Amino acid sequence: MFRKFLFLTCLVFCFSFLNISPGFYAQTTELFLPFPETWTNEGGNETTEKNTKNPENTTSMVNSGPGTHSKSQNTLPNQNSQLEPGSSKVATQESQTAVTANAKPAEKKKKKKEVIDPSGASFQKGKAYLARGQKKSAESEFAESYGKEGDAAKLSRVENTNLYGLDGKDKDSAGLVEKQEDADLKIKTQFELARSLDRIGNPESEEKAYKEYLKLITEFPKHPELTPRSHYAVAILLIRKKEFRPAAHQLTSIIKNFKESAEYLPAHYYLGKIYESSWDERDLERSLKYYQLYMNGVEGKTPIPGYDFRKETRERLRVLGSSI
Repeated sequence: MFRKFLFLTCLVFCFSFLNISPGFYAQTTELFLPFPETWTNEGGNETTEKNTKNPENTTSMVNSGPGTHSKSQNTLPNQNSQLEPGSSKVATQESQTAVTANAKPAEKKKKKKEVIDPSGASFQKGKAYLARGQKKSAESEFAESYGKEGDAAKLSRVENTNLYGLDGKDKDSAGLVEKQEDADLKIKTQFELARSLDRIGNPESEEKAYKEYLKLITEFPKHPELTPRSHYAVAILLIRKKEFRPAAHQLTSIIKNFKESAEYLPAHYYLGKIYESSWDERDLERSLKYYQLYMNGVEGKTPIPGYDFRKETRERLRVLGSSI
């Protein structure tokens, strides 16, 4: 009996306790977390750290109830207020970008007005007349060109120096040479005068040409282009006159001093011709040597118009090789 009484007493006690404390068994498993729009990397880390360090906060968030829900809502404005400075910064950057995009492009630099050479038109007319063989008209246009003293006037003087020389007007040509202020153009004008006199082809003009070539060689002894050309032209002129010794002297100067010039290898060919010719110092073995040096030098190279003597040299090698 006592056991039954004790058992009933325990049942009554437990039933009474459960009725008195319904909140004990009514705990909820729902979690009230911060709203997604308030999450940030920094905020998320801070919340985790706070929950780890302070277990009471975790319990208050896990427990359900009106008080807990209102607490979560009250924290939302504070979190939004923390984001406002960043939002204003982004807005400022966007406004700056918009201002930059709408900014007017810098004004383009004004182009300089093209300066027209007053001597250019006459120079071009002179070249056109010269191409048709109308020498007198060309001379007139070139003279008009250098009368206007533009940039093309210098080139017009070069052209008329050549034309006057062909007409035998060597004094007029020499005057044009002296008026050239540019050193390089003065050398070219001097060469054109000598070459024009040389092209006339009579003994008198050849003597004048020789003097003009000699003037260029002595006054401009180191010009890389026109000095070896002048030596070469003088040598050819002297070979025509059968003055072989001074001609050989001019060709030797090219070989010694202008190894990079276009006339270097042709000088060997003409020395071969000189030592094959009939004169006091004729030497067929030396002639054969110079011919061979020429052929060795031109092997594998592109022929230069006016300086290609391969066919002639092969023939002379064949003849001299069989005769020596």
